[in-house]
Amino acid sequence: MPPTTSILTLFHPVFRRLGVLEVREILDVIMSFLDDDGDLLAASLVCKTWSPVALDHLWNTLDSVIPLFKLLGPMVYYIHSWSYVTDTISEADWARFEFYSRRVRNIHKEGVESSWGDLGEGALDQVIHNRPSAITHILPRVTEIDWTETFEAGWPLQLIHLLSPTLKSFGLNILSDRTTSVTDGRDVLRHLAFLPGLKLKRLQARWIDSVPTLDVAVCDVLDRQRGSLASFSHQSFNLNQQLGTSLSQLPNLVNLELKFTNVNTRGDEDFNEFGALLASKCPGLRTIRFCIPFGPREFTFCAFQPLTRIGGLREIRLGCRELDLKEKDFKEMGESWRSLVALAFPDSGIPLLWFAAIAVHFPPTLEDINVNIRVSEDLDPDCTKLTAFTSLKRVSYIAVASPKALKAVGSLLRQLVSPNTVVECAKWMEQRLKEVTGNSVKWKGKWAK
Repeated sequence: MPPTTSILTLFHPVFRRLGVLEVREILDVIMSFLDDDGDLLAASLVCKTWSPVALDHLWNTLDSVIPLFKLLGPMVYYIHSWSYVTDTISEADWARFEFYSRRVRNIHKEGVESSWGDLGEGALDQVIHNRPSAITHILPRVTEIDWTETFEAGWPLQLIHLLSPTLKSFGLNILSDRTTSVTDGRDVLRHLAFLPGLKLKRLQARWIDSVPTLDVAVCDVLDRQRGSLASFSHQSFNLNQQLGTSLSQLPNLVNLELKFTNVNTRGDEDFNEFGALLASKCPGLRTIRFCIPFGPREFTFCAFQPLTRIGGLREIRLGCRELDLKEKDFKEMGESWRSLVALAFPDSGIPLLWFAAIAVHFPPTLEDINVNIRVSEDLDPDCTKLTAFTSLKRVSYIAVASPKALKAVGSLLRQLVSPNTVVECAKWMEQRLKEVTGNSVKWKGKWAK
């Protein structure tokens, strides 16, 4: 509950007489503030009205399916997997399982530390073989599954049996390069692609390296879900024609996050063609995040210029090793992206004068600027034409060295930011920058180096 509201107030005779605590919507709000499982369990024992609402919240999100499957009978853990003690599952156990399984909405499995465990092929076969015909899906109302497979954990193909047409968000992360992992991952994606009635809105894919077999399976999902998919993230993206074509057929795509693995010396040309395809086929994009850890040493504005045709962008991140921009490039970006609220440039850093160019040409609606301001030149920026970022909440991050550079940064930021803006910097720089800017800038040291 909010700290200003006493739960005792809800038991006032007026509230009880009006039946406030019997209204499902109000109970939902109350239960949403109970983070502790023990509190939700206690609430489920209050009365018949509270019980189903509290149980919905208690079972809403799981980081392990083992507690759910234990409802079907006693289980033992032996040699990295769970198995059932008995060979049969009673009708009463199935009824209890169904009572709780329909409350599960989200499954988040993150590494071997999550106590997920392996259900074991024998246990899963037993569940599938004994499943009553009335139960068509193990998790009939699940909406989100995020799965991370680690180097140590085996790949559980039984993930296929947890999929349901109600699924809206699916994340698949394969962090080992074993043949079994790749094959099973492909089968899971294919099953997802051809699941009847599925209308997926978010898909996240990540593997240890570019894997053509898995990329083809991802394309199957994209092609089959082209009418509903709004968000796509791929952390091992292979810039090829097939994936580009599949992406271009997603008219409702809003969020796109790609980490590229195979950018060659034609970097500018490849990205120019890819960006032109996105601009023409996915005009509804609002978030674009590109990470290019390998490839050409330096990109020019030509690589990303087609993206300026997407006028409704709210966030853009161009994470490449080096990026060569001119004053006119900032002007074109600023004039095109008038709704932008978040901007990020290469981690390698940008010159201070680039930051000044952002302040001149970009809209005052920016809330988050994630750039490494690299001050190596002894130049004071012209602060007479700068835009005051009245909505700016965060600038990250600042790392400068010379006294003159400190003065230049201080002069620039005093013009740009409001008292509510948090400016993140290296820890060792925090005190020195505070001395330059006084109380007009809110500094926050975050990095040791």
